[in-house]
Amino acid sequence: MYPVLFSLGPITLYSFGLFAFFAFLFGSFVFWKRGREANLTEEDLFDGIILVTICGLLAARFTYILLHFQRFGFSLLHWLSFVGIPGFTFYGGLVGGGIALWLTGRHKRWSFFSVADIVVTSLSIVQAIGWLGALFSGFGYGRETTRLGIVFPGSTSPRFPTQVLWMLGFVLLFIFLWKVEQRYRTFDWYRGKKAGTQTGFLTFTYLTVLGLLQLFFAQLQEARVYWFGVVPEIWIGCLLMVTGIIGLYWRSGREVSDDWSQLKARFKFGRAGGGRIGKLFERLRIGTMKKKDHHEN
Repeated sequence: MYPVLFSLGPITLYSFGLFAFFAFLFGSFVFWKRGREANLTEEDLFDGIILVTICGLLAARFTYILLHFQRFGFSLLHWLSFVGIPGFTFYGGLVGGGIALWLTGRHKRWSFFSVADIVVTSLSIVQAIGWLGALFSGFGYGRETTRLGIVFPGSTSPRFPTQVLWMLGFVLLFIFLWKVEQRYRTFDWYRGKKAGTQTGFLTFTYLTVLGLLQLFFAQLQEARVYWFGVVPEIWIGCLLMVTGIIGLYWRSGREVSDDWSQLKARFKFGRAGGGRIGKLFERLRIGTMKKKDHHEN
């Protein structure tokens, strides 16, 4: 691992800082390109990038301070010591950045989900590069393992390099979001009975996949904190996944009444000929009656 690329006197270049810089550049380019395709002005795009990034970072830092308050206390110098006491919480930054995007969108009269779809696409490539930086810096690794393990700085035994899998997951997610952006409007299951489609498909797909990734990687992490007997990552993953699935349905052109009617017609309870579940119950009833008659005879 190379947490420090080089040090020249008082100047030290950290590998994660370099990767964070590249992540910001690539993410900003994706946001700018998609934003221009959506006919947003360059001035509005620049304002959006700056505001969302700053608010997201501040919220991520503040969330980290709250979760590790014993390390910081009420010392403002410790709060602002990003190098001496580093630490950010991504999900706090996600919420803070989302609020900043919503407020900016209201001021500039943007369609929130149209811009949010652009943001999550750029955010996925930012996270991919960020996890690559975490690998070079030697943090964010998984639990101890005897297979495919790496001895990271600060650990004495091989650890699972979850940073690599996180990076690959976000690369695949970015490719999917980039390609499906022009195609999801043709999905019959999403459009429903409506002539047009609503934006938000990319946003809630991102949240769903992020939740699934979090649930998967929670099994590879070393548990340190428990909420009601379960690691926080499990709760967060479930919340993200459920929010994403509900959001996809909400933004689609489907109607609850129509889907419920179709569901009842296909799986309705009843006797033979009343659907799959009805036929299953009918077979069970007939089998039970035959056994009863056999015992009576």
